[in-house]
Amino acid sequence: MKKIMVSFVVLISVFLLASCGASPSASAVAPTHHPAATTAPGTPTTQPASPVPFKVVSIEMGVNPASIAGMACGLPITVTYAATFHVAANSSGGTVQFLYTVNNGRSTTPASLNFGPGETIKTYSFTWQGKLSSDNVSPGLGGVLTNSPNELHSPSIKPTGTCVSSAAFRVTNIDLSVSPSSIAGMSCNSSVTFTYTVTFHVAPNSHGGTIQFMYTTNNGRSSTKSSVPASAGTTTVTYTFTSSGVLSPDHTFPGIAEVITTSPNQVNSLQVRPAGQCS
Repeated sequence: MKKIMVSFVVLISVFLLASCGASPSASAVAPTHHPAATTAPGTPTTQPASPVPFKVVSIEMGVNPASIAGMACGLPITVTYAATFHVAANSSGGTVQFLYTVNNGRSTTPASLNFGPGETIKTYSFTWQGKLSSDNVSPGLGGVLTNSPNELHSPSIKPTGTCVSSAAFRVTNIDLSVSPSSIAGMSCNSSVTFTYTVTFHVAPNSHGGTIQFMYTTNNGRSSTKSSVPASAGTTTVTYTFTSSGVLSPDHTFPGIAEVITTSPNQVNSLQVRPAGQCS
């Protein structure tokens, strides 16, 4: 019996020792993963274009009128030349200095144009005034030559065609009309104003001049002198005059109208009077 008790005590001691040596179990903790910091892809940066050297790359020329064909030699005229300068894009700007000519380089005039940063096109106009020469020397060739920031020649240009020889200044014909053209249905003894329109026809390609004439509205019993200018190259000139009065029962008013030129030559118009009769 005593032996059994000793064995039981030994077993209890062994059990207690085993219990003391064991480590308490720890709760499982899931590992925490911290993602590495990422950097967003860089956005490409567009660098501003570097300014290019300021220079003239081309010049265009225009002229007005584009043609003098059919114009009378000796006719006074103004010719306008236009030079369009093209400079390099994306430049910082500058001043274009140049010479222009209207007589194929026999004489020149200096001028300049300022371009701001980025500007690429500017136009400069210049003129020639004179008479069309029968030898077709004038108007002459127009153009420009740049000397800064670089040297560049434009094309040379002039109006196309040639003038035609001048004719003597003279009146070739006269048209005459009246308004109202009829008095039919109008009351006799009523007041009326008649307007007469004269169209002088002048020889083409003339130097022009002054047309001197006289007109009548009463079949020549009285007349009035007048004049009208005709510019070089003009082929028609118009003039108007009036006559006022009372429609007479004997039909003497309105009378017969006529125009007669005295200079540069004598020409008679047709005789005109309103049609019909008053009642």
